[in-house]
Amino acid sequence: MRIRNLLLIATLATPTLSAATTAFADEGKEKVVKISDIPAPARETILREAKGAPVLKVEVEKEKGQTVYEGVIRQGKDEIGIVVDAKGALIGKHSEKGEKGEK
Repeated sequence: MRIRNLLLIATLATPTLSAATTAFADEGKEKVVKISDIPAPARETILREAKGAPVLKVEVEKEKGQTVYEGVIRQGKDEIGIVVDAKGALIGKHSEKGEKGEK
């Protein structure tokens, strides 16, 4: 009976462990998406903060378990990242210079 209970617990825990591992594996990975594919409040904030500058790309990623959206705009010779959450709250802005792969 005890072995049967342990096997049942192991069977039930395996999918949960797999899902948790996948969630942590996606942490910090950026995925390029269309601006039309992100939540409307996030899209509106990015466009408002861009102040008419072209949005070059939009990335979605998990940071500390929260989904965030980053719109990259051109401002003069620099590219600026505008980071917002799904509700449209501005998290921050930063220069893309110095990011991985940027020159």
